[in-house]
Amino acid sequence: MDIAYLADHKEVIPTLARWFYQEWAYLHPDRTPEDVARLIGERTNTTKIPVALVAFEGGELLGTVCLKVHDMDTRLDLTPWLAGLYVAAPWRRKGIGTALVSAIEKKAHEIQVEKLYLFTPESEGFYSRLGWHVYERTEYHGYPATIMEKKIIL
Repeated sequence: MDIAYLADHKEVIPTLARWFYQEWAYLHPDRTPEDVARLIGERTNTTKIPVALVAFEGGELLGTVCLKVHDMDTRLDLTPWLAGLYVAAPWRRKGIGTALVSAIEKKAHEIQVEKLYLFTPESEGFYSRLGWHVYERTEYHGYPATIMEKKIIL
Protein backbone atom coordinates (compact mmCIF):
# COMPACT_ATOMS: atom_id res chain seq x y z
CA MET A 1 0.00 0.00 0.00
CA ASP A 2 1.17 3.51 -0.85
CA ILE A 3 0.06 6.66 0.95
CA ALA A 4 0.44 9.93 -0.94
CA TYR A 5 -0.78 13.52 -0.89
CA LEU A 6 -4.14 14.23 -2.46
CA ALA A 7 -2.31 17.14 -4.11
CA ASP A 8 -0.50 14.58 -6.28
CA HIS A 9 -3.70 12.68 -7.17
CA LYS A 10 -6.39 15.30 -7.78
CA GLU A 11 -8.05 12.96 -10.26
CA VAL A 12 -9.55 11.01 -7.33
CA ILE A 13 -11.48 13.99 -5.93
CA PRO A 14 -14.75 12.99 -7.69
CA THR A 15 -14.52 9.49 -6.18
CA LEU A 16 -13.79 10.87 -2.71
CA ALA A 17 -16.70 13.30 -3.05
CA ARG A 18 -19.06 10.46 -3.94
CA TRP A 19 -17.84 8.39 -0.97
CA PHE A 20 -18.15 11.30 1.46
CA TYR A 21 -21.57 12.32 0.21
CA GLN A 22 -22.89 8.77 0.53
CA GLU A 23 -21.38 8.35 4.01
CA TRP A 24 -21.96 11.72 5.68
CA ALA A 25 -24.60 13.72 3.78
CA TYR A 26 -26.98 13.26 6.72
CA LEU A 27 -24.71 15.50 8.83
CA HIS A 28 -24.78 18.30 6.23
CA PRO A 29 -28.13 18.08 4.41
CA ASP A 30 -27.59 21.51 2.84
CA ARG A 31 -24.46 20.37 0.94
CA THR A 32 -24.61 19.14 -2.62
CA PRO A 33 -22.20 16.58 -4.09
CA GLU A 34 -20.56 19.52 -5.90
CA ASP A 35 -20.06 21.32 -2.57
CA VAL A 36 -18.41 18.21 -1.16
CA ALA A 37 -16.04 17.96 -4.16
CA ARG A 38 -15.12 21.64 -3.82
CA LEU A 39 -14.37 21.24 -0.11
CA ILE A 40 -12.22 18.16 -0.73
CA GLY A 41 -10.38 20.09 -3.45
CA GLU A 42 -9.31 22.63 -0.81
CA ARG A 43 -7.24 19.90 0.88
CA THR A 44 -4.59 19.76 -1.83
CA ASN A 45 -1.82 21.32 0.24
CA THR A 46 1.32 19.46 1.26
CA THR A 47 2.90 21.70 3.90
CA LYS A 48 -0.08 23.28 5.68
CA ILE A 49 -3.63 22.62 6.80
CA PRO A 50 -5.90 21.65 5.09
CA VAL A 51 -4.02 18.65 3.79
CA ALA A 52 -5.29 15.23 2.73
CA LEU A 53 -3.63 11.89 2.19
CA VAL A 54 -4.85 9.07 -0.02
CA ALA A 55 -4.02 5.36 0.07
CA PHE A 56 -3.57 3.20 -3.02
CA GLU A 57 -2.86 -0.43 -3.79
CA GLY A 58 -1.69 -1.07 -7.32
CA GLY A 59 -3.35 2.11 -8.55
CA GLU A 60 -6.68 1.38 -6.81
CA LEU A 61 -7.89 4.07 -4.42
CA LEU A 62 -8.40 2.54 -0.98
CA GLY A 63 -9.11 5.46 1.32
CA THR A 64 -8.28 8.92 2.60
CA VAL A 65 -7.83 11.10 5.68
CA CYS A 66 -7.14 14.78 6.23
CA LEU A 67 -6.24 17.56 8.62
CA LYS A 68 -8.67 20.49 8.75
CA VAL A 69 -8.77 23.72 10.74
CA HIS A 70 -12.36 22.93 11.83
CA ASP A 71 -14.63 19.94 11.38
CA MET A 72 -17.61 20.86 13.55
CA ASP A 73 -19.23 24.23 12.97
CA THR A 74 -20.47 24.01 16.56
CA ARG A 75 -16.95 23.73 18.04
CA LEU A 76 -14.87 26.43 16.40
CA ASP A 77 -12.91 26.71 19.66
CA LEU A 78 -11.16 23.39 18.93
CA THR A 79 -8.50 23.14 16.24
CA PRO A 80 -7.04 21.43 14.22
CA TRP A 81 -8.99 18.27 13.38
CA LEU A 82 -8.29 14.86 11.92
CA ALA A 83 -11.24 14.43 9.57
CA GLY A 84 -12.62 12.52 6.65
CA LEU A 85 -11.11 9.13 7.45
CA TYR A 86 -12.72 6.86 4.91
CA VAL A 87 -11.75 3.41 3.66
CA ALA A 88 -13.62 1.85 0.73
CA ALA A 89 -15.86 -0.98 1.91
CA PRO A 90 -13.93 -3.88 0.29
CA TRP A 91 -10.73 -2.73 2.01
CA ARG A 92 -12.02 -2.26 5.56
CA ARG A 93 -10.60 -4.20 8.51
CA LYS A 94 -7.25 -4.66 6.77
CA GLY A 95 -5.24 -2.00 8.66
CA ILE A 96 -5.69 0.76 6.08
CA GLY A 97 -7.56 3.10 8.41
CA THR A 98 -4.91 2.61 11.08
CA ALA A 99 -2.15 3.34 8.54
CA LEU A 100 -3.93 6.48 7.33
CA VAL A 101 -4.42 7.78 10.89
CA SER A 102 -0.77 7.12 11.67
CA ALA A 103 0.34 8.90 8.49
CA ILE A 104 -1.78 11.98 9.15
CA GLU A 105 -0.61 12.11 12.78
CA LYS A 106 2.97 12.06 11.46
CA LYS A 107 2.10 14.91 9.10
CA ALA A 108 0.57 16.85 12.01
CA HIS A 109 3.83 16.35 13.92
CA GLU A 110 5.85 17.59 10.92
CA ILE A 111 3.88 20.84 10.82
CA GLN A 112 4.19 21.21 14.60
CA VAL A 113 0.63 20.49 15.66
CA GLU A 114 0.56 19.78 19.39
CA LYS A 115 -2.97 18.36 19.72
CA LEU A 116 -5.57 17.05 17.31
CA TYR A 117 -9.31 16.65 17.64
CA LEU A 118 -11.79 14.49 15.78
CA PHE A 119 -15.43 13.64 16.03
CA THR A 120 -17.03 10.34 15.29
CA PRO A 121 -20.63 9.22 15.30
CA GLU A 122 -19.72 5.55 15.68
CA SER A 123 -15.99 4.73 15.68
CA GLU A 124 -14.94 5.65 19.21
CA GLY A 125 -13.54 2.17 19.86
CA PHE A 126 -11.35 2.28 16.75
CA TYR A 127 -9.81 5.61 17.70
CA SER A 128 -9.42 4.62 21.37
CA ARG A 129 -7.29 1.68 20.26
CA LEU A 130 -5.05 4.20 18.45
CA GLY A 131 -4.47 6.27 21.58
CA TRP A 132 -7.25 8.85 21.21
CA HIS A 133 -9.20 9.93 24.31
CA VAL A 134 -12.77 11.07 24.74
CA TYR A 135 -12.93 14.84 25.07
CA GLU A 136 -16.70 15.19 25.07
CA ARG A 137 -19.89 13.37 24.16
CA THR A 138 -22.29 15.65 22.34
CA GLU A 139 -24.77 15.93 19.51
CA TYR A 140 -23.96 17.24 16.06
CA HIS A 141 -26.84 18.31 13.84
CA GLY A 142 -29.15 16.12 15.89
CA TYR A 143 -26.96 12.99 15.92
CA PRO A 144 -24.87 11.61 18.79
CA ALA A 145 -21.15 12.27 18.36
CA THR A 146 -18.01 11.76 20.38
CA ILE A 147 -15.29 14.38 20.22
CA MET A 148 -11.86 12.87 20.82
CA GLU A 149 -8.40 14.35 21.26
CA LYS A 150 -4.82 13.20 21.01
CA LYS A 151 -1.59 14.90 21.96
CA ILE A 152 0.93 14.82 19.15
CA ILE A 153 4.38 14.36 20.65
CA LEU A 154 6.77 17.10 19.57
